[in-house]
Amino acid sequence: MPVLLEDTFRAWIDHVPDGGPKLIVIGEVQVPTAGWHVRLTRRSPQGIDPNILILDVTSERPHDKAGEMVTTIPLRYEERPPGRQYRLVMTANGADSVTVDVGHAH
Repeated sequence: MPVLLEDTFRAWIDHVPDGGPKLIVIGEVQVPTAGWHVRLTRRSPQGIDPNILILDVTSERPHDKAGEMVTTIPLRYEERPPGRQYRLVMTANGADSVTVDVGHAH
């Protein structure tokens, strides 16, 4: 199962003039072998606080033999326009989770 690398997670709303606001969430996970497919998906249904966006790490193990080498995989989630002005983003992977504040970039 992928391990969340807590210090790598960031979330912000990019206020670009030409495309309107866009929520961007980035982070990294570590997996035990090469060949994993990992991505961030929006949880459905969301939680009880509408100001917190919840994302799940979805992963698929390699189907064939894979080199036993710890691998870091970058993750990125974008939502344009953001569903609302989120204050926090929680990224969950089973029992583990990382919660970050949502910043703003202009």
